[in-house]
Parts: sequence; C-alpha cells; structure tokens
Amino acid sequence: MSLINTSESQNEKRPLKRAMSGFEVEMHILNSDGSMSYKGFELTQKVKEKYPEVDVVKECGKNMLELGCYPCVNSYNPALEMIDSIEKVIEVAKENNLIVFPFSTYPGHIKTKFTPDITGKYKIQEKIFGKEKFSLATKVVGFHHHYAFPKGVFDNNKKELKLLIDSKLKRSLINSYNFEIAIDPILTLLTQSSPFFEGKVFAKNSRIVVYRGGKKLDHPGFYDECQIMGALPPYKQTETDLLSSLKLKERKWEKLIKKVNPNINFRELYPYSLDISWNPVKINKHGTLEQRGLDVNYMSTMFAVSALIKFTLKKIQRDFIEVIPADLGISDSFKIRKGIMFIPPHTYVRKKLQKASAYEGFANKELYEYTKRFFRLAKSLAPKYYLPLIKKIEIMIKKKRSLSDEMLTLAKRKGWVDKKGKISYKHAKEFGCYYSEKFEKDLIETKQIVTKIMEEHKKI
Repeated sequence: MSLINTSESQNEKRPLKRAMSGFEVEMHILNSDGSMSYKGFELTQKVKEKYPEVDVVKECGKNMLELGCYPCVNSYNPALEMIDSIEKVIEVAKENNLIVFPFSTYPGHIKTKFTPDITGKYKIQEKIFGKEKFSLATKVVGFHHHYAFPKGVFDNNKKELKLLIDSKLKRSLINSYNFEIAIDPILTLLTQSSPFFEGKVFAKNSRIVVYRGGKKLDHPGFYDECQIMGALPPYKQTETDLLSSLKLKERKWEKLIKKVNPNINFRELYPYSLDISWNPVKINKHGTLEQRGLDVNYMSTMFAVSALIKFTLKKIQRDFIEVIPADLGISDSFKIRKGIMFIPPHTYVRKKLQKASAYEGFANKELYEYTKRFFRLAKSLAPKYYLPLIKKIEIMIKKKRSLSDEMLTLAKRKGWVDKKGKISYKHAKEFGCYYSEKFEKDLIETKQIVTKIMEEHKKI
C-alpha cells in the first residue's frame, strides 16, 4: 500500500464510528491554610459516600485524588461532567476544611505518604525504582486526554490491538499516534503550570522533567533508568513496529517485577498487556489513544487544548491524512496538502523541542513558531461555536506567556521568591490559597462558556 495520499478527495471510505473523547484530572489536596494535606484518600471516600455518581479514585499519594468522566462524541459533555464532578469535590473538601490545588506541582515541600495499596503494585514499583524515585510520583499531577481509536483496529474483548494486514484504518491509527508525539512539546507548553518543585523555581514545566527524566531532559527523574516505560516514545512506521514495542515493554516490565519478586503472578497483577507503560502517548486498554503529557491547568485551558487535540485527530482519522515525518516538517509542519501532513523527525521533537518546552517555554523561538503552526491548523478545524473557548489559547500564544510565566511573575512581585529562586513554606501556602481560589473562579466562567457551546451545537 502506498503511504502517499495523492488526493484528499479520494478518501471515500471513512470510519463509521464517531470517535469519542474523555478526560482524567489529577489534583493535589491542601488544608484550608494552603499547606499540603494528606487526607486525599479520606476525601475520596467522603465524595463517594455523598456523590456515588462521581468518578473519583485514589492516587498513589495521600495528598492526591483523581477524577474521570464518561467519554462522548461531543466533547462538551465530558467537559460539563468533569466540571460538575470538580464542583462536588470542592464542596465536600470545604466541608472538611480542605481545598483543591489541581496545578501540577505544589511550590512547597511534599512528604511522601502512600495510599493503602491492596494490589501491591505501589510496593513493587517502589522496589523497582527505589523509594526516592518512586516518591516523585506523589509530587506531581497531570491531565490525561483520551481519543478513541479508528473503527476496527481494537479488540474490545481481548483488550488489544488487532493485527491488520492492509488497512487504511491501521494507517490512521499510526498517523494519529505519531501526530500525538509530534504535538507533545506544544501541549506541555500550553498547559504548563509547574514552575516550582520542592521549594524552589525549577523549570517552566517541572512535572515532565522530574517525572520523565532521562538524558533528553538532562535530569535523573522517575523514569530516568527505565525510559522505555515512561519517556516520550519515538514514532512508529507500521502497526507491526507498534505491536513489537508494546510486547517489548511487557517483557521488560515482567523481568523487572520478577527480579524483585520471583514468585509473583504477573498476569494476575497485569491482566492485559496494555495495562503496562506510562509513556506520555499511550495505547490504552480502553480502546483510546491516551495523551498523558499535559500539566493540569485552569479548566478553561484544559478544555481548550483538548478541543484542539480532538479536532485535529478527527481530521486525521476521518480524512485518512498521512502524517509523515520529514526534515521539511521542521519548518513546514502541520500544513495539509493533498492529504499529507508533514511533522518533524522524532529526534528533533524528543531531543530539542521537548527540552525547550520544559525549560524555556515561550522564550524558545523554534518552539514558539512550531506552536503557532499547530494552532493555526487546529483553529481552522474547530467549529465556530468553539472559538470563545480556544480564544484563551490564542491570547496566550500572542502574549508568549504560559501560566508558569504568570505564576513566576506574581511570585516575584509579591516577594514570595528570594534571589536564589527559593520559596518558603509560608509563601507556598499563600500561593496555594491564591491559585486555588483563582481555579474556582475560572471553573465558573468555563462552565458558562462550555454550556453556551452545547446550546449552540444543539441549534444546528
């Protein structure tokens, strides 16, 4: 089969399934004075008791919890469900003298306290990575975006990809996967909310530095010595390549687990191959392409970025756009001509743009231009009634200021940060209260915007 899509208009066969999208949001829990709380597990239980319909689950750290939502074709539905769930968590939190802090890193020091671990997975990972490195998982939170696979490529019963010999749908999956890798530095730029880590200014996106780690980010982070399981992966040329990489991860993880516990039943612990790996772009056992690389930001920002991801993936899958890595993609990325979109080589994305996003942010000219090209495409694909939502991203790009930039500016202006870039716990508490309150105000405004989108869509 030819990789060159000579005419976009030739794509008469389209996926019959209308692809769904959904989200997961992790958040820190603070005491009412802005200090870090370790009552996340208790809060999770209380939310479940009062609102059983809320999809809230524990996280590895006692200072955290996670919210999910039911996926839907219309992305405003999971957005409104997520807003409703967050409102209920905030309500129950306040009843217990707690507040939510969803931003990806807390500016002050965090003690490592793990939640009860019935399966034993946390204990095993602690032995594999070491206590110090595994503790990093309790210090950062993220936002996960899910988008359904093209029709026919996933076996829902076996929870695995089907091996298709010659299929446009198979190519569509690979194109979507590679595209998500290519836009990772853009997403980590637009959502970055983690300029602090453990009491000091660390990076523009501290979360990906300490979580992914490795030589490409020049830091001994969580996955520093196990990059195959948690780093930004290279592109895949074929479905066979993708399946081989998944099998390799499974064998690697089983070997590591057997090393620390030879008697463990690996398949009982991980029933499905797709349970394994925590890379920023992941093939998920729920039949979705999961983008795990985003910081948690204001919900207005998260839903806007999610819309940009959704509408570009929709274009790629429904029109069978060929996403081709090439040197041309460095300077001419994200333009669709005759059914072809060029993206940069994965080495350029993973070694240069990923690091630039983490440490420099909008100050990096190449990343800035790259981001503008992506936004230009995504905006052109979004329905007009979504424009009020994505306007915030347009303004951010125009001003070259992420939330991390704003946080640093405010902290310096208020004198929360000293000349060495350190922030005291007292000021970390003030920071926590300030941004928790701003998050709640943004949530109210975002609900109004998303509700308006729903109303406008229903008129069509």
